[in-house]
Amino acid sequence: MKLAVFAIIVAVAILLDIITGLLKAFYTKSFKSSVMRQGLFHKLGELLACGLLYGVQIAAPVLGIEANLPLFQVGVGYCVLMEIGSIIENLRAFTPGIDNIIGKRGA
Repeated sequence: MKLAVFAIIVAVAILLDIITGLLKAFYTKSFKSSVMRQGLFHKLGELLACGLLYGVQIAAPVLGIEANLPLFQVGVGYCVLMEIGSIIENLRAFTPGIDNIIGKRGA
């Protein structure tokens, strides 16, 4: 799979998390621009971390390191899993019965 596809996947996951976070904030009447700004910086940090991993993966062979590790793909996978967890948490706030769809919440 091309690296651009991984970048698109993480960008879509981040966008969905932002949208569901906004919906949660408006639904619960708890919208605060400072919280949103903090969240956006966290998302930017995730994108920068993925960019760093991409750079290391591209630069490694140039530097003579033949480890052939899929650093970027692993980093994107981790970010997407984090975003999925956050999206589910946001959905729980305004979607009755979602636990019946995705499974019961732990104790």
